[in-house]
Amino acid sequence: MKKHILKFIIGIPIVILIFVVVLSKNSTTSKTKIKDFNPYLKAIPKKYALALNNSKNNDSTFFTTAIEDFSIRELLIFKTNPNDKELKTDFVLELYPSHKKHLKGNSKSLTFNIIKDAVLFNDEYKTYGVFKLALPLIDIEKLVIKTKIKTKKDTVWEYAITKPFAPVIQKKQSLKLNDYIIEKTPMLFTSLFNKQLKEYEIKYLPSSLNKQEHKVARFYKPLSAYISSNKATLVKVVNPTAFWKKINTKDKTLLKDIEIVGSKSDATQKLFNKYLDNGLSFNTLFEVEKLAMYHALKPVFVENCLEKTYFIFNEANNILEPFHTFSECPNEKTLRYLTASEIDDADFIKIYAAAINKVSSINIYETLINNNNAFKDELVLINHHNHNHIFNYDILKANQKVANKSLNPSSALKSELISIDNNKLVFSVFNTSNYTIDVLNLRYNKKKTITSLDPYVQITRNEKDTITIDLPRSFENLFVSKKKKATGFVLPKHIYDLGIQYRISGVSKTNVSSIIPYQKGSKNNDDLFRTAAYINNHKYISVDEVKKEISFSKDSVVVSAPLIIQKGYTFKLDPGTIVNIIDGGKIISHSPLNFVGTIKTPIKVYSSDTRGQGLLVLSEQRKSILKHVIFDQLRNPTHGSWGVTGSVTFYESPVNLEYVSVKNNKCEDALNIVRTTFTMSNVTISNTQSDAFDGDFVKGSILNCRFNNLGNDAIDVSGSDLTIKNVIVSNAYDKGLSAGENSKMYIDNVEISNSEIAVAGKDLSVVIAKNLKILKTKLGFTAFQKKPEFGPSQITVAGITMTDIETKYLIESSSSLIVDNEKIETTQNVKDRMYGVEFGRSSAETRNTPK
Repeated sequence: MKKHILKFIIGIPIVILIFVVVLSKNSTTSKTKIKDFNPYLKAIPKKYALALNNSKNNDSTFFTTAIEDFSIRELLIFKTNPNDKELKTDFVLELYPSHKKHLKGNSKSLTFNIIKDAVLFNDEYKTYGVFKLALPLIDIEKLVIKTKIKTKKDTVWEYAITKPFAPVIQKKQSLKLNDYIIEKTPMLFTSLFNKQLKEYEIKYLPSSLNKQEHKVARFYKPLSAYISSNKATLVKVVNPTAFWKKINTKDKTLLKDIEIVGSKSDATQKLFNKYLDNGLSFNTLFEVEKLAMYHALKPVFVENCLEKTYFIFNEANNILEPFHTFSECPNEKTLRYLTASEIDDADFIKIYAAAINKVSSINIYETLINNNNAFKDELVLINHHNHNHIFNYDILKANQKVANKSLNPSSALKSELISIDNNKLVFSVFNTSNYTIDVLNLRYNKKKTITSLDPYVQITRNEKDTITIDLPRSFENLFVSKKKKATGFVLPKHIYDLGIQYRISGVSKTNVSSIIPYQKGSKNNDDLFRTAAYINNHKYISVDEVKKEISFSKDSVVVSAPLIIQKGYTFKLDPGTIVNIIDGGKIISHSPLNFVGTIKTPIKVYSSDTRGQGLLVLSEQRKSILKHVIFDQLRNPTHGSWGVTGSVTFYESPVNLEYVSVKNNKCEDALNIVRTTFTMSNVTISNTQSDAFDGDFVKGSILNCRFNNLGNDAIDVSGSDLTIKNVIVSNAYDKGLSAGENSKMYIDNVEISNSEIAVAGKDLSVVIAKNLKILKTKLGFTAFQKKPEFGPSQITVAGITMTDIETKYLIESSSSLIVDNEKIETTQNVKDRMYGVEFGRSSAETRNTPK
């Protein structure tokens, strides 16, 4: 009895211990999910999710399956929470066909390689890397998948799938070759393309896929037979580029370059003559709706290459329509970009844009489903004779995305300020897209209309125009300084809040173009950007036309007037170069920088009289490289009616900064990067008048950097995507890390000390942090909505140490903060308590007051 009691007494703590361990383990797993899960990735497609659930066996390694969906066959390989190396894993697939005719020589299998990186998706709070490979529609005995060995330390992962698919049924094809005698190599997307042409009533040459001897081919009806049986009249164009050029200019030699065959040849030729004599418009020569749709469909299904073009004469409407025969272009590669139309007619370009918009949203998958397996039967026949000719559905989807992207370029409209006063805003616009653009209105913070253009202004492709907008009386009231209790537009500060709303003509979706904050529209004697006296104007400037480099011929120079570096070069400074900017001098570079010093001989750009206006880079998306560079005692560049806020500014100019120091600046931002990508590594920013780093609509990383003794924020971003790792912030008068206006911020291993506020999330921003250390700071975390046009913010933290914190959390009721899986209590009126009222410091206090 005593033994049983003893066992019971001893057993209780053991059971409790096991229970605690299990709970602890579950808790740890839950934390790991939060740390590993990336909420910004797309959800995994449904069919992949189903395949994932059916094949998953071990999160620690790869797992795989094969799926078939109508005509689409794919091998899928999954990896849970892959690291960078695992994302780039290469695989080899050994495919063992049921029929040996697919094999060559003594080979026992067909070999395919998977060399593309995995695509990342989310599913049930986990991130998965997905590798995939399109497979042929043949009978398969077995698939063997192996990882490729890259180093001696690598171990091989291998997995086999037997009988992955049901047997393939090959239907017999019958064709009267007397009617169809033009033989062409079969293109995989031909029948899908023809189905779309039929949908939009665009005529095409009949054809059929058929086996002949030991090969398969697509046979077409001869053009002469089609013309005869349909009583048609066709126009043949051998050189489409020359043809459209002559159509655009109404060149009367056009008729020498075309061939007209059919019963209505004379009527067709008269139609061309009337157009060339200015008797007809473009849309009365061509059926524009069908022509636009044909030009929009073709790049998705047919690879772009030079080939003959045909038109058919519509006798009933006395007009020409597109006519498709066959293509010599296989289109088994993804479209890289959509070229501009060779047709200049304004009405056509508008209708063409609408057609591209429609084509990019066609559900091709439904076409596969609804064709009663006819397309699959074609693929089976093709793969029976050629297993390498594999249907890849992803190519069509990618081509649709490329077409859609052409309607949504990152900067279709360039808007540049000319002048602004209380009554009028004058700006220039440049259409960089391939389509006509409708300029609609002036916007505040992208969401509020200040004033609309009635009627709206149309800008044709590659054209510039100057637009004047009458400002309403309420304009000045949009810009409020609570500290000064005053309203009014301030050019360097508020220009970023304005934008021009526009759309591609023919498409309903609108976009907003920011206004470049400098004058470039009207030429005058003091125009920095176009007056020759300013361009490369320095006695020690050296221009190397062979290397396309601009540099200084001395290692120590003084810049006391504006220096403009023209575009088309690289602005290079050698190790040890010292540039002293004084007396209001400034450097504005339209070329990327190559400032590369060394530890012992850094490059230094400074102002001995503290009146030097720093550096502005406008390199038109060409990347700058800065390494071992010191910027000291600089102000922000201003000139006449324009100005920027940073002592060092990169505007739409990507940049890599490594071992760079920015200190003692005399303006609002020490470093300002706008609308581009960047990397910062081992950068130090210190003794700033206001913000240290300010990023507007940027994507980049800040690694191993230090920020010390700051007048306002250390890192302040809006509309941006930022990774911050191994960073130290000390003595920030306002916020250490501030994410605003729909930003995404990843934080790892950051220490913030002796500051007002450690981390702030505002206006729809999402902050995910781990391994944070906060010391001697007034407020740890805050999340709230600052601007009415945005929404609340979310912060998630895993692993945090807080010491000597006056107030740990100040979270607005609609926003959220989760710390180590626990939701923090919220409060009201957070915005009213911020910005120098209880916490932090209003930027107005530091922006215009030099330290």
